[in-house]
Amino acid sequence: MKLIKGFITVIGIIGILVIIALVTGYYLYLLTPPIQAEMYDPGQSREAFESFNQKFESFETEVKDAVDAGEEKELSLVITEKEINSKLIEVLAEGELPLREILVNFGKETFMIYAKVDVPGVDARIGAKGQIQALDGGLKVAIEDFDLGKLPLPQAATNGVEEVVNIMLKLRLADWPLEITNVEISNRELTVVGLTRTAD
Repeated sequence: MKLIKGFITVIGIIGILVIIALVTGYYLYLLTPPIQAEMYDPGQSREAFESFNQKFESFETEVKDAVDAGEEKELSLVITEKEINSKLIEVLAEGELPLREILVNFGKETFMIYAKVDVPGVDARIGAKGQIQALDGGLKVAIEDFDLGKLPLPQAATNGVEEVVNIMLKLRLADWPLEITNVEISNRELTVVGLTRTAD
């Protein structure tokens, strides 16, 4: 009888510990990621939004013209924090992404992202910090830190997010007739340099 009571007591204690862990985890999930404390809002404007569109359209036109002419030409695209954040406001308004908020900062050779993801029940708050590099003619993202609220995540979670991001980038850039040769983040700007590919 004592053995049964002892067993039930142990099960009860384990159950209480599980409930405490779940409540603590849920509370940490709701908190703002530590990365957000390092970030600032560069602001958004209609002018910056239009500047982003003009730069990108001009860049695409230059790439197409060089490819059509059979020229191997070096081209560059420079995007500021304000321009990309202004563009993201439009992307959010379109409602195609499950995001409620997003903010991007360019630091010294690094980028930082904070986003509020639309999750049934309670929105998830995520933060990420990393670098972007040119690799094998494309882009590779190396994530140094990934936060989901203030939950303590294993390194495997960060590695998993990095892998998914790089797969998506590879798919998006697969048909682009531009070999990316350099990527630089400095002075609150992202600069991408590439060489147009010519048909063999």
